[in-house]
Amino acid sequence: MSEKRLAPFMEMAQKESCFRPGSTLCVDCMESIAFQNVGRATDNGIKTIYTMGTFCGEVSTLLWPTVVAWGRGDQEATQFEKSFSIIHNVFESASTVAEGIRDTADILLELGALKKPIQVVANSGDGGALVIGLRSLLHTIHRRSRVTVVVLINEFFANTGFQYAVTATPYSETSTTPPGDFIPGNLEEPMNHVGLALMAGAEFVAQVSPAFPKDFTEACERALSCSETAVIFVPSPCIAGWKFKEGRTIELAKLASETGLFPTFLKEKGKAGSLRHVSLDSKQRTPILRFLAPQRRFHHLVHEKNGEPAVVKGREKEVALIQDWANRNVQTLQRLTAWDVA
Repeated sequence: MSEKRLAPFMEMAQKESCFRPGSTLCVDCMESIAFQNVGRATDNGIKTIYTMGTFCGEVSTLLWPTVVAWGRGDQEATQFEKSFSIIHNVFESASTVAEGIRDTADILLELGALKKPIQVVANSGDGGALVIGLRSLLHTIHRRSRVTVVVLINEFFANTGFQYAVTATPYSETSTTPPGDFIPGNLEEPMNHVGLALMAGAEFVAQVSPAFPKDFTEACERALSCSETAVIFVPSPCIAGWKFKEGRTIELAKLASETGLFPTFLKEKGKAGSLRHVSLDSKQRTPILRFLAPQRRFHHLVHEKNGEPAVVKGREKEVALIQDWANRNVQTLQRLTAWDVA
């Protein structure tokens, strides 16, 4: 990663985003907040090319000709450095298409046909990147392609019916893991996606939410300055699939980190990483009930009573197991802050 001054947060907040008004994303959608912030980070004097796998963030922002919520301003950019391009591709190949763009641009630069550098950002959901597209993601990382990969994690295939994905919280309800009398929802523990990206050889890996704006913009800037593959996982509460009231997206994103389910994590190859916005002492950590109770996808386990979380009678064991997994997840990520690929 090249040494580069990180822009002060207020300076970053005033940059022009390539994400524009007009999307059909849900009100209070975390993906739109993430797009705004990544879009500002790319306003850094280098031409930007996005690839978009099929996911909510693509179908709601790039439905030609009615919805195209991308671009730099209302007028076509006259400067190459300010211009923006975007390519839609199938579910699983956002990172692979980004890799192809990167290789083509490098060849054209070497031949003199392209006079100025570009930066490439691949965008996809966790279903596209970590389920049907996991091979593509890992091979892009393994080849050290100079791209930034952004993965929006909402724990299922939200665009096609809220089917289970490998990032799903234990015992959560999805359309393919419905809770019943004998099976209390999803029975699997989530994939260690952060560890996978690190072990595949990514130069920089972050798990960070726009709910922590300074950390998020720092991660974006550091990723864009990498000379090899950088991966940013963005925990994205989904109002439609998680089934919570409007206005609680940021609250749930913060709780996802503070409870240990999706702690804020930043790690650069060859350097010590950091784990933020979560207590390393499990006794001081925010209880998992605070995260589960506002979401109706956990209605079979816990609910809010007079504004306070309460466990459904007979489901104490499942809630305790989720808490145990969150505690182990923090321990795993803490170990990864000091780990490096051989």
